[in-house]
Amino acid sequence: MPRAASSETAMRRHQAEAELPVAEALAGRIAAARRLREHHLWEILRTLPSLAEARDDADFRHGFRTLMERDDLVAASQTLVDAARPACHLDQLMCLEGTWIARICSGGDVPRAVAVHIDRVAAVMAALVTLDRAGPLKH
Repeated sequence: MPRAASSETAMRRHQAEAELPVAEALAGRIAAARRLREHHLWEILRTLPSLAEARDDADFRHGFRTLMERDDLVAASQTLVDAARPACHLDQLMCLEGTWIARICSGGDVPRAVAVHIDRVAAVMAALVTLDRAGPLKH
């Protein structure tokens, strides 16, 4: 009988994770990663609603793939920010005592997302993912 209870608990946990909004699940994976890798950026492109136009653009995908092949994650992350809709821009990126702080703005200088991470690319991507979350949250 304990096995049935364990199976039910595991199924409930899996179902709860599956029901998380895409941006919430991505935010959790980014926060847990010590350093973002190529597959993280591909997942962000594949799943974020703000990147739907970029996903459908063959020229964008070709340019992004080229950056990935060169292992230029910094440029690739900036490319994803530039492709997001509604339009936004990386307003601030700084490193303080080994921690990166990224701020993305839109509509001029209106701050929309701030994220902190020990990895530069992860900080930028966490801020971008925050834009797709329910509201302007600090990550």
